[in-house]
Parts: sequence; structure tokens; C-alpha cells
Amino acid sequence: MRSTLIAALLAAVALPAWAQDSIITIRPHRRGIVEEHILVRQLPRDVADEVVRYYNAAETVRFAGQTRIPTARGVDGDVAVLGGPVSVAGRVSGSLMVVNGDLYFEPGAVVSGNVTVVGGVIEGATVAQIAGEIRTYRDPLRYRRVGPEIAYAPRREFRPSWLRPRDDALDDNRSSFDVSLGGIYNRVEGLPLFFGPNADLRVGSGARLQVEARGIFRTAGDWSLSTGDFGYRTRAELVFGGRESNVGLGMRAFDVVNSIEPWPLKDFEVGWSTFLFHRDYRDYFRRQGASAFVTLRSSRRFSATIEGRSEKEASVLAREPFTLFRSDGTFRPNLAINDGHFEILTTSLRYDTRNDLRAPTAGFFVTGEWELGHGSDVSACSLPGLACAALYPAPTASLTYQRVFFDARSYTRLSPSGRLNLRVAGGGWASGDPLPLQRRVALGYPDPLPGYGFRQLSCGGGGVPGTPALCDRLLLGQAEFRTHLGLDIGPDWASTDWGGDQTERYEPFHVSGPDLVVFADAGNAWLVGTAPGSIPAGKLPALGSFRADLGLGLDFGPLGFYLAKPLQHGMNDVTFSVRMGRRF
Repeated sequence: MRSTLIAALLAAVALPAWAQDSIITIRPHRRGIVEEHILVRQLPRDVADEVVRYYNAAETVRFAGQTRIPTARGVDGDVAVLGGPVSVAGRVSGSLMVVNGDLYFEPGAVVSGNVTVVGGVIEGATVAQIAGEIRTYRDPLRYRRVGPEIAYAPRREFRPSWLRPRDDALDDNRSSFDVSLGGIYNRVEGLPLFFGPNADLRVGSGARLQVEARGIFRTAGDWSLSTGDFGYRTRAELVFGGRESNVGLGMRAFDVVNSIEPWPLKDFEVGWSTFLFHRDYRDYFRRQGASAFVTLRSSRRFSATIEGRSEKEASVLAREPFTLFRSDGTFRPNLAINDGHFEILTTSLRYDTRNDLRAPTAGFFVTGEWELGHGSDVSACSLPGLACAALYPAPTASLTYQRVFFDARSYTRLSPSGRLNLRVAGGGWASGDPLPLQRRVALGYPDPLPGYGFRQLSCGGGGVPGTPALCDRLLLGQAEFRTHLGLDIGPDWASTDWGGDQTERYEPFHVSGPDLVVFADAGNAWLVGTAPGSIPAGKLPALGSFRADLGLGLDFGPLGFYLAKPLQHGMNDVTFSVRMGRRF
């Protein structure tokens, strides 16, 4: 059995970002149910106090854990359930509150008061008769037991008081100076340290100016400015409209190190793998330039961005930053790209209806990007051991290409504990000249085809030291069924925010599983053209050429342990991998 650990559980103490969770307020209406989505910061304190008072009230009927009110049965008075899931098919002659659990209504259910769910979701509200207001808060209640009652126990903050927002601070203008570990620990930069100010200022009626300036100190290598150990990232955006629905006009300037393929693993998984086990699963290049963009946010669910960039893209060398284990080894080389100056126009879309960004059980997530690029003064391919003419039949100092990429995911709740998650992703070269090396793709271990070798589908990259991604296109499908086995231990105060993307929120000390996961993956990556082994531009590879695997895993929340078996004829290896958080 071939085993590789992608990451392990470590504690990280950092300045936590303010998470944003959703409240869904549902009010009965004679013509149906109306939903209103409002963004808030965590669970409001007044709501937490209301929940505690309601639960502790002497007249409240209390239940704990899995609860069901069957048909033709009822409960008189106000009801509170701690945990869940809760199923209601009968009658509640009062209000109903579910704390840190999900609520399911069956046809014929009746509630004569209000319905409130904290830390869970509601299903079936449209088939029940509910006289009062329905409220759903995604963020759970942080509490502790005091005999038969509960007390509010908010998440502990590792921040000095002078860094915490004042209760009387106005929401109109905010500014701060941040120092953070904001990048990926990798074999090129080591640990990137970010520092600098940011501000969110009201500049007029319905208009805000959001400004961010970050210096970047790269800890690997020497401290010379000319070798790329220092960088920067600045952004200014003028936003017209509200917090959810608005139009933004902005500019960026940057000198950053970017991943060539940023989509397979999460950033923090790559960072921990590099730091712990001397194994970096990505390749990198340096970008220096500026851009202007326009973003339309029609709601919290949908956004579209058009951006024009002018940037210099350059190769960077792998170094040997500190690693906890295997420090006597040598990192995989970070090979040269097609250096040059690139003018790039991109259009990107994002549609997200997931009910929870970190552990969704319902909804869709779709992203797409179209890229038009023109490169000048482009260096020739110089990969060792590879006949670059196979990639660039007529090398020139300039090239113009089009590239697309998409990622679509669906999350469906099949039962109170059963989930079915589906994903289709792919893209690559669309038209024009061949893609530069920094735009090419591959598939394999550890994600999204864990049953196969590292970049096993790389279109010739396996014959080059470092195994670069050399394919023009890829297409991938993933499916997983997961069911909760019932375990929830660990403190809630130990969560860590890794940037502003809440899908990358990681809680290393909280075990909220395990989920039993049964999964299957299938995909292919290929070159486009008429040469032997290539696929014509207007066709897809034969279905039989796709690689597939089957797997089984246990997801404990902070860590998931997975076994995968390739289905390719003649391959009997079973791979073992450890993932931090959900696979997708």
C-alpha cells in the first residue's frame, strides 16, 4: 500500500477574521413562503441571549438529541431541543426552537407559534402550518452547561483588547493595520508574511472606498530585493450600492508568487504538507504588474467580474525552506515557465447557493472563467529531457491564446444524515496559439484523482524531472455519498480563519464526525491537435480513456482519512491520503 500524508493536525494561533454567516428569515404569507437572506457577523449577541432565556425558561419543554414528534401526537407549550436532528409530523401548541441541530417538517405538521433554528437548517417549512415567524441562523450557539440550564460561552479571541472592535464603533468607516501569515508555505517563498493597512470608508451616499495595501516578506532564500524575497499586493475598489448588491470599480498592483494550478488542493493543505513533510504539490511563477476591474454583485449569491491585466510573468527557483520532517531531502524542482510580458483580459462568474460554505448540505456552487491572453517577448520552452517542439511546433516571441475553466458542484441532502455531493470541472485551451507552460493542467494524486500517481495524467510531464503539468485540457467528475456516524467533541474556540474565503475555515481541535464517505472520481487530461496521441480541438477523448477510482474514508472534520483504489486494468495499488476538511 502506498501511503502519503498530505497534512497533519497542528494548532495555529492567528488573528481570526470576522466570519460572516447567513440568517434566513421566513415569514408565512397567504401566497406562500417568502425568504429573505441577510448577511450578519456570526450569531448576534442579542439573539444568543434570547435563545438562552428561552431555553432556561421554567415553562419551556426541553428535549436533547434526536427528537421526533409523530403524527397525531403533540406537545403543549413552548419546546426547545438541544442538538438534533428534529422531525415534526405532529403538533406543537407554542413556539419551537432547535439549538445546534437541523429541523425537518413533514406534511401535516402544525406549530402555533414561532420557529427558530440556531446552528442548523430547516426543511419542509412549506408543507407545515406555522402561525408565527420562522428564523434560521447558520452560526451555532456557543454554550456551556450549568446544571439543567445553559449559559452563553462565546468563542475565545486571541487578540489584545486594542485590536478588538469597540461595541460603539460605527459601521460607516473601518481601518486597521494587519500583520498575518497570509500565504501558502511553499518551496519558493517559505513562509510569506503579509503586513500593511486596509480601510473601508464611506465616501458618499451609497458609495464606499475599500483600500488594501500589503507588503510581502518571503522568508526563504536571502534578503535581496532583486531575488524576489519582497513583494507587494495593493487593491483599491470604489463600491456603489449596498453590502450585498453593488457595482465595484477597482485597480490592483502586485508583485506576487502564484500557483500554476491553484484549484486541486486547498491552500492550507499545500502549506501544511510542505512544512511538515517536505512535499509541495504545486508549482509556482512570479507575477508583477497592474490591473483594472469591474465587478457586479447582484446578490450574495451571484457575482461577475471583468478584469484587464498587464503583467510580467517570470520563472522562480525552488529553495529549501525549513520543514519539520524529511528536512534532509531535496524539494522537487520548480521548473521554468514561458517568461514574458502578458496582456490578459478575463471574465469570471460565481454563483453560490450553498447553505454553509464550510460544510454544505444543500445548494449549488458554480464558477467559470474565460481568459484571452497575448504574450510578447515570450521565452522558448526549455524543460530538460523534453522535446519542446511537441508543445510548440512553431516557437515565436509572441503568442495569443484563449483559455476557459469551470467548476460546478451540487450538494443534496438525501436524509437527516445522508448527503450526495457531485462535481464536474474542466477546461483549458480554447483557441489560438498553444498555451504557455504556466497555463497548462494535469490530473492525479492527491487530488482530484487520489487513486493514481502524482500528476499521472500530465501529457509527458512524467518524463521530466519535477513532473510539470503539460496538458492542454482536462475534464473531471466526482461523486461522494456521506453519512454522519454521530460524534461531536472538542472546544469551539479553537477555530482558525485562513483568509477571507470561508470555505477555507479550519477548526483543528473540533472533531465533528466522523462522516463515512464513499466516493468515485473519473477524469482525463490531454493535448489538443492532430499529432499522434492528441485529440482534435472539436472532440473529447473516448470514454474508455478516462481514469477512474473508487474510495472509502472517514471525515472527522479537521482531518479526513481516505483509501482509494484505481480502476485501471492492471493497477492494484491502494492509496492512502489525509485531507484537511472536505474534499470539495
